[in-house]
Amino acid sequence: MKNLKIISIGFVFFCFVISLKGQTEQGNVLLGGETKLAFTFLNSKWKTDDDSGDDGKTTNLEFSPQIGFFVVDGLALGVEIPIMYSSEKDEDDDKFSSTSLAFAPFLRYYIGTSNVKPYLHGEVGFGNLKVKYDPATGSSDDASAGMFLYEIGGGLGIFLNDKVSLDIGIGYASVSIKPKEDNDVNYRSISSGFGLGIGLVVVL
Repeated sequence: MKNLKIISIGFVFFCFVISLKGQTEQGNVLLGGETKLAFTFLNSKWKTDDDSGDDGKTTNLEFSPQIGFFVVDGLALGVEIPIMYSSEKDEDDDKFSSTSLAFAPFLRYYIGTSNVKPYLHGEVGFGNLKVKYDPATGSSDDASAGMFLYEIGGGLGIFLNDKVSLDIGIGYASVSIKPKEDNDVNYRSISSGFGLGIGLVVVL
């Protein structure tokens, strides 16, 4: 299951979105996107029904477009679509790469009316991941897996003008990935940890 190491590492941290002063009123729409900029620090481990172990630490990059709707003042419900590509080359010159796509409903609450507005955030989602393993010797191998993920966090928004906000947040997230085929031992790869996110948001 070595080729599944990379697929659970880069997909942990998702959305940190902040709104604008006066723009978090009921009926408004939130549009945003975040790039993690490799500021995600993770501890990765694997499990079966009979055993477990650690894969170590790494960093990754992802992009997460978002759309939400304010159901009441300050409270937004929406969906995020985390998209990730990751690659790795180990000390034996074996190469790993993965692509992933998920669907993650979120709940976000904005506090106060100042130009720097704190927020709280939570989300739960599901997705699919494909991984490719190219060993230095031998033939390549492809695999696919299902994902379950969640995140809780918060941060601050810095309002650049009356429509656009730069948000900086921190949160704790976890993703569990399980191969879809040849998994009689119920292998799961689980990554969790804290990460820093930076993004831009427009509220209409």
